[in-house]
Amino acid sequence: MNKHKFTIKIVGKNNKVLHKFKITDTLISNFKQYSLAAAATFVFAYVVLLNLVVYSVKVSIDKRSISSDLASVTQKLQNIDSLQLQTKLNRIDNNLSLIDGYLQNRGILRTENAGGELQYDVAISHTDKVSHFEKQSDVFLNSLRDLPIGYPYYGVRSSDYGYRRNPFGGFTSEFHSGVDLKGPVGDPIYATGDGIVNRCDYYSGYGNAVVLDHNTGYQSLYGHLSSVNVVKGQQVKAGDVIGFLGSTGRSTGPHLHYEIRKDGEDISPEPFLRVF
Repeated sequence: MNKHKFTIKIVGKNNKVLHKFKITDTLISNFKQYSLAAAATFVFAYVVLLNLVVYSVKVSIDKRSISSDLASVTQKLQNIDSLQLQTKLNRIDNNLSLIDGYLQNRGILRTENAGGELQYDVAISHTDKVSHFEKQSDVFLNSLRDLPIGYPYYGVRSSDYGYRRNPFGGFTSEFHSGVDLKGPVGDPIYATGDGIVNRCDYYSGYGNAVVLDHNTGYQSLYGHLSSVNVVKGQQVKAGDVIGFLGSTGRSTGPHLHYEIRKDGEDISPEPFLRVF
């Protein structure tokens, strides 16, 4: 097949030929197809680019939406945590108030403003509340350590506080200023609270006795001991062995006479033996 060639000249001023080139009739006949292919390629590239731009914008919007949703969820979780913390703090505050009221009703403890005043004060931060409760718990802990609480010896109770028949016979009665706990000679006797040894010697009808002074103004007395395990002026902690069970002094047999005094006067030890 013969191909016809055409010469194309580009002419400038003064009819001067600037450039010339030859093309075949085949190229001219296929120009339409080339143009359509180029146009299709351009349109395709445009569509792809447009989709990329739309996708990029959508991704950006989705990211902002996700960030907003995440911030909202985080805030809701923080609000829930804050409410739960507030509930727990209020419960602690209420418990402190109940403990204080209970101990005061039992004549054991005297404190002021122990819980209750922070419960509905929203102006006080959680940090301030925790700090207050921490200080208040220290007050209770130190006060309770100084109180003679619990049993100094777990023996069989043979006599209570108050009037009783004379254990040495007859029909007379006498006032018993403590509780008696029976047991074998030599069993250890424990301090019921932190204190300082006021005396640890032979104490009239109490026989060998230990008297502890507690910071709260209370005293605890342990009588009829076979021997003592402390010296005067010694500082002891609750649970320390201060002596050993015996039957010295005015006694009908081996037992511990346990007595609590307030401001020098004996009082019933019952609220101290069983706080709850």
